[in-house]
Amino acid sequence: MQTVWTIEDLEAQIDALPIPRLGVVGNPVAHSLSPAMQMAAMRVAHINGSYVRILCPKEPGAFRNLVERLRGLGFLGVNVTVPFKREARAVADEVDRLSDLSGATNTLVFRGEKVEGCNTDGPGFERALAAHCGRQLAEERVLILGACGGAGSALAMQCALSGCRRLVLANRPRPELEQLAVRLRHVAPRLDILTCSVYEEQEMHVAARDADIIVNATSLGLSAGDPLPIAAEILHEKHVVFDLITHSTPLQQAAAAAKCRVCDGRDMLVGQGALSFEKWFHKGANEKAMREAISG
Repeated sequence: MQTVWTIEDLEAQIDALPIPRLGVVGNPVAHSLSPAMQMAAMRVAHINGSYVRILCPKEPGAFRNLVERLRGLGFLGVNVTVPFKREARAVADEVDRLSDLSGATNTLVFRGEKVEGCNTDGPGFERALAAHCGRQLAEERVLILGACGGAGSALAMQCALSGCRRLVLANRPRPELEQLAVRLRHVAPRLDILTCSVYEEQEMHVAARDADIIVNATSLGLSAGDPLPIAAEILHEKHVVFDLITHSTPLQQAAAAAKCRVCDGRDMLVGQGALSFEKWFHKGANEKAMREAISG
């Protein structure tokens, strides 16, 4: 079976995909570990379905068009990754609270004439932090790099909902950064929320120095040659560094060298993926099988 499908590929070869049909939509998407993980969960649950990587063009309207065509092909739903999480929120007829508050959706469920949207990124992140680092959000000071992105905003909202001690939102300067801070203050009026520009070196040093958990929600590290999203000399052993990218990155290597506790995107992927599985099938997923499928 091919590695990445376009909607045209799917329409031409749809009979090759067993029902129930699921997938992950993104651009790029070839790196996604979700197919191996979700197929492992389906095998354990004795579900003879399919889960594929789907490449969507970045042109305006392309994501909405793709969703409509997937529904016509009998798909049960999809996961959504960069850069379409905000568009996924927009196409959903009904959304959960985290999607509504963050403006980002990473799981779509097709039920009859309706598209249901939910965000499992936030709960998956919190689950992974507890399971792999023994840390509870309510006790932590968190710095989120790339806070304006779909994953970053969802994690920021999860931090607010869980009552973390302090939250710093770091991003390239853009209006959405302060807008996100306003929404978060509305949800959690007592939470200490700060914003900072990733271009302000001194601000970043102070924010990192005072943080317990540093989250990389940027795309830096996805491609070879990407710079670090934060200066390596800022990192020290009291930090938990949670990089949402699923393969080894220069940030993860720098964090390990600084003796930080390191979590990568696979930890969160399993947590959010299990929650997506539950939304589609109304039954629990075998997280052990999911984690083994993407280890290595």
